[in-house]
Amino acid sequence: MICLHATAIFSCLPDGSLRLQDGGRGRGKMVMIPLKALMLAFALLMLSASGNGYVLHIFGNANLDDDINDQDLAYLERIIEGTEEPTWLSDADNNGEIDESDISLVQSIINGTPSEITIVDSDNKTVTVKQPLKRLVVYTHQCAEILQLLGAEEKVVGVRDTFAEQPNRFPRLSKYQSIGSGGEPDVEAVLKTNPDAILAYTWYPSEESLDDKLPPEVEVLRFDCECSGQGPDDMRERVRLLGILMGARDRAEEYLQWHDAILEQVEDEVRKIPQNERVRVYLESTPEGDRPMSSRTAIGTGHAAHKLVEMAGGVNIAAGRLPGYEDTAFEYGEIETEWVLSQNPEVIVGRAMGPGIRPYENVNDSLLESYAQDIRSLPGFDEVRAVKNDGIYIITNDYAITPNYPSAVLLLARWFYPDRFADIDPQAAHQEYVNMMGLDYDVREKGAFFFSEEQAEDL
Repeated sequence: MICLHATAIFSCLPDGSLRLQDGGRGRGKMVMIPLKALMLAFALLMLSASGNGYVLHIFGNANLDDDINDQDLAYLERIIEGTEEPTWLSDADNNGEIDESDISLVQSIINGTPSEITIVDSDNKTVTVKQPLKRLVVYTHQCAEILQLLGAEEKVVGVRDTFAEQPNRFPRLSKYQSIGSGGEPDVEAVLKTNPDAILAYTWYPSEESLDDKLPPEVEVLRFDCECSGQGPDDMRERVRLLGILMGARDRAEEYLQWHDAILEQVEDEVRKIPQNERVRVYLESTPEGDRPMSSRTAIGTGHAAHKLVEMAGGVNIAAGRLPGYEDTAFEYGEIETEWVLSQNPEVIVGRAMGPGIRPYENVNDSLLESYAQDIRSLPGFDEVRAVKNDGIYIITNDYAITPNYPSAVLLLARWFYPDRFADIDPQAAHQEYVNMMGLDYDVREKGAFFFSEEQAEDL
């Protein structure tokens, strides 16, 4: 039997620092780690980096790869025999001991019959989730799309108020019991649904307004289900993890096969483009400042939209020039239009979001066209190459910064390099995604997902 103190389980954060998991309900605690433990953590990080690109954050994933399977059973046996060192995810039941009970639990996870699963969510919090999950409250739209992909909508008993505004995107969930806004959670309404767990964003609702007011038996799972600024592996891990939690591994794998096949179409071609020949892109969001004619809201490194541009072969000219957004790792903020003029970008991409922008519900693209026209009419922009060559493109947040993002990467790649990507069909990819969600919806005939003066009629 191998013993691990429950509070000595650690994880590596995106910024490279280490956090010990407290094994309880609150956030993991930052602590000083002895040199020996630090060296072990570094070794484990290198192990995961040399594998398949990401670690599936489920306790029992003893070999720290991207799935939980028979290889973990063999790894656990070697730990118990003393021929392998324990890893921070090897204690499947998170009780501080590695023994036969961990092997039994991992076997039940593989078989789809566990009584509970312990995970690390996107907020780096260790959470033990009862199985099977039967009653979910959902605040996050992007995670709700994943639930639809997994065929798990019947597990939902309550949703945030904004779901009711989106019957095309969420035909079943939009009709479910509203539990109010996430800004000021109605905890009483939440508890009336008798939930097993709550799916929330990492940042919304706040822990103080939701988690701290719940009884201990109701767990809050905080997941970032939108496209990640860190790259595709975050989405891969999130969908696979949720597939296991929802008892829908096969449906998760169906999505992941689509996801990887779409991205490979772009990656293989973009790889051939020399860095000095790539399209220079100015990337912005719907302006938030009070001087939209002289100052724009630009998007930089670490943001999901930046990653989309990068994956499509574009060079974001604002990357590295913007402040960090609040306490996050991504760049987002004001930039002077004079600077954009001085850079003379070949392409301008605007991310549309905010009031009225509901791409699955909007009956036409007038709001998106208006946004493009606002950019075109900025002082001096008539001399910018992107404007001269009809290179202003608008994408909507609820189309592109979601699990559907591979089809948005296809779209951007076709816009950036029309000759190289003339034969791809971004809308066909989007339709495949919509079909996987089980929607009776034709993306060519309905909605307003993007706008392009030059190519809208051809796509």
